[in-house]
Amino acid sequence: MIFFLLTLAGCAVGDVSLPTIVPLPTDTLVPAPSATPLPTDTLAPSPTPSPTLTPTPAPVTYTVTEKDDMFGVALRYGISLDELKAANPTVIPNMMSVGTVLTIPITPTPPATGTNPELPVQTPDPFSPLQMAMAPICYQDALGGAYCFAQLENTSESPVENPSVRFTLSGAGITLEMDGILPLNILPAQETMPAVAYFSAPIPEAFEVSAQITDWLPVMPDDARYLEAEIAAEPPAIAAGASFAEAAGMLNIAQGEADYVWVLGVVYDLDGQVLGLRRWEAEVPLSTSSSIPFTFRIYAMQGEIADLKLFVEAHANIP
Repeated sequence: MIFFLLTLAGCAVGDVSLPTIVPLPTDTLVPAPSATPLPTDTLAPSPTPSPTLTPTPAPVTYTVTEKDDMFGVALRYGISLDELKAANPTVIPNMMSVGTVLTIPITPTPPATGTNPELPVQTPDPFSPLQMAMAPICYQDALGGAYCFAQLENTSESPVENPSVRFTLSGAGITLEMDGILPLNILPAQETMPAVAYFSAPIPEAFEVSAQITDWLPVMPDDARYLEAEIAAEPPAIAAGASFAEAAGMLNIAQGEADYVWVLGVVYDLDGQVLGLRRWEAEVPLSTSSSIPFTFRIYAMQGEIADLKLFVEAHANIP
């Protein structure tokens, strides 16, 4: 049809020409079309699924406030002070300014959820020198998180090093876990000291807490890393209804040079439950004197303070 219209368009008006008929050539065989084989049933390849992208969790950071020290931040996240220092090599622990952003060397993991969470059951280890002296307890803070304490008792005749506790909070179909550590590296023989962990907000409004001893290391009798140290202090005068206690005294190192000296103060209620703690650190470099004065204040998370207990640890300066 298109060809016919184009032919008419090329003629003058009133002049109609029929197309010339061109005869087919004679004795020309028109080959029969060759048979086209039917397609065989070929299974289409299975589509290769695209790889699932696993988002890389953002690193955990903490912005220092006016009341923070590096040890307190380490306690908050259940890591050791050495781990926090290693993750922030450019930060001087005793010279942190407000607004300093610390990298927290932990991997954030979402909390597991379930309709009927089951709390882990503490299975006593017959070979462990550690046991829970009291049930664990948690105190919520103004930021919506919670400080949790578990008192570890060393029932053996030898000190143990770096004991840790797994705290579990459960409520409202949510289960949260966090590792807690001692404020000191060494738990002396026949002593009881609290492990502590901090759960950041949000946490369930109502929850149950459990704790399980997870790890500890023996201290060899000939271990020279820690120095013999003792505290000379008057029994603290704690007023009725007090929400803080003053710790003051002198600590003495028998012999050797220390690269750090810590004094830990823990406050308790009438039932012997932990209300709060704080660790004091001697200024470095240390004086050549074997007697070092200290003074600091410990606040209770809540409740009234009935008792204050002090612990000391001195680490040898090993070249």
